[in-house]
Parts: sequence; C-alpha cells; structure tokens
Amino acid sequence: MSSFIHKFFHKKSSGLPSLSNQEPDLEKSQGFVKEPNTVEKEPITRMPNNANLDLPQLIVGVAHSVGIERDHNEDALYTLTTNIVSDDKIVHFGLYIIADGMGGHENGEVASSVAVERLASHVVRSLYLPLISPTNHKLDASIQEIMQAGVIQAHQTIKKEALGGGTTLTSALILGNQMTIAHVGDSRAYMCNTDGNLHLLTHDHSLVKRLEDIGQISAEQALTHPQRNVLYRALGQGEPFEPDIATFEFQPGSQLMICSDGLWGLISDIEMGVIIRSASDPQHACQELTIKANSAGGPDNISVIIVRLPE
Repeated sequence: MSSFIHKFFHKKSSGLPSLSNQEPDLEKSQGFVKEPNTVEKEPITRMPNNANLDLPQLIVGVAHSVGIERDHNEDALYTLTTNIVSDDKIVHFGLYIIADGMGGHENGEVASSVAVERLASHVVRSLYLPLISPTNHKLDASIQEIMQAGVIQAHQTIKKEALGGGTTLTSALILGNQMTIAHVGDSRAYMCNTDGNLHLLTHDHSLVKRLEDIGQISAEQALTHPQRNVLYRALGQGEPFEPDIATFEFQPGSQLMICSDGLWGLISDIEMGVIIRSASDPQHACQELTIKANSAGGPDNISVIIVRLPE
C-alpha cells in the first residue's frame, strides 16, 4: 500500500498547466491599466473525460454535550479521517474513539483524556505513519494486535497518571472496507446497515448486563436497575485486563455509531435507528440524538460519533 502512495505523490501531472512555468503579469505588477475595450480570455483547463469527480469517502458527524444535570464533562473523543487516492485505488482510513470517565472515581475526567490520547498516538505511530511512508515499510503487528496494544498501554498509563481514575473506551479503526473495534466498558458501537436496522457490535462490561446474560433480570429491568452503571471491566481499574477486539466488514451505505451511555441509556435502539436513517447526514443525526437525550433529562454526559460510507 505504501508503494502506491509513494507513486501517487511523486508522479507528474498530465493535462494540466504548470503554474511554475507561467510568466508573471508584468503589467499588473507595475500598475499598468489596460484599455477599456481590451478583453482577455481566461485560459480553459479541460478535465479528462475519465476524471472521477465523485469519489466515495467517509462522512463523519460528532456531538459532545455535558448534559443537563452534570456541571463538567468526563467524556473524551477523537476522530481522524483520511482518504488515500491513486489512479486505481481509494483507501479509506479512519480512527474514532469515545471514552467515558467513571463517575464517582477520582480523576475520571483525566482518565478518559489519557485513554483517548494514548490509543490515538499508538495507532498513528504504529499504523498510520507506516501506511503513508514512501518506503515499503512492513507492519510489525496485525491491526487487531495494534489496537489491543494501544488499549493496554492506555490502561497502564491511567494507573500511573490518574491513580484511582477509570474510564470506558470504545474505538473503531476503518481501513478500506474493514473495521476493527476495540472495546472496554459500557460505551457502545452500533452498525446501521443498508437494511435500515441498528445492530449492536459491542458487549457491555457491566453488572446488569451480566445479570441479564444469566437470566436473573430482563432487558427492561436492566434499563432501570440501581446498579446499571457498575462496571466489572474498565481502563485503569483491576487486573487482569483484556479488551474486546473484533473485525467487521464496513459496507457502502452503512453507518457506524459510537456513543457513551449518556445517549443509549436514554434513547432506545429503535429510536436511534430512526433518527440515523432519517437524518440528511451524520452531523445532523448526531445533533438530533444529543437534543433527544437532553430532552429526556440529560442526566449524564453525551458523546456520539457517526461515520457513513456512501453507496
């Protein structure tokens, strides 16, 4: 992949005039005024017949709200979206992260920021920079291993720099049509496929989800359970530590949503799916979802990222 990027950025352009070879306009530079009846035609640059003027690309929306009842925001998020284009290839690269600092724990706000910064810097250094390198640099690890190592480093850094703090972390790395999810806690990743349905991609690491899984409570009871915010796995909290890592296909027309529990805890999956499908673009969907959550009381911080790949 790095070889075709190298070729793309070093090839000569064809069919377009070179600005560096154009003579300077001496009359303009010396203050001359042309006669009123003098008309000069602008040079016409014709695009080749096979020019691709409508390249599909990742479209991203983001919303971030403190909510109604909180006085500070313990959520942190990160987005990086690029498109690598050559004559015969279009490669989408995107990294999207949401971390929700654990309320009631010291340094929760610091923990979420550290988690996002540590994972993002690790992925950029270990994957993105080698990807755009002009040399044929081979990766030292698979994408799943890179994501796992980044989350573990974030966990270890929080234990050193934000002692007592904890955070969830849900992230997605998109490369081409493949999407790798790294997940810890109860923030969530969903896929809204072309069938119009919203599918949950992650598993909550919470006490009520475990009770629901073993049949002690129903899904409806889990929504209002007094211990619904208690996590049994989070960054900065407890050992041994193991993030969930999974890879999915990201099909054209599909939309990825990552959000904190300040959103999904107040709006049903059905409602969220309707808003995502009916919105004109991901940014409007994020705004509508945030407004809806705040209208429902906004008891927690709200963070949401939506990524769409047009058909």
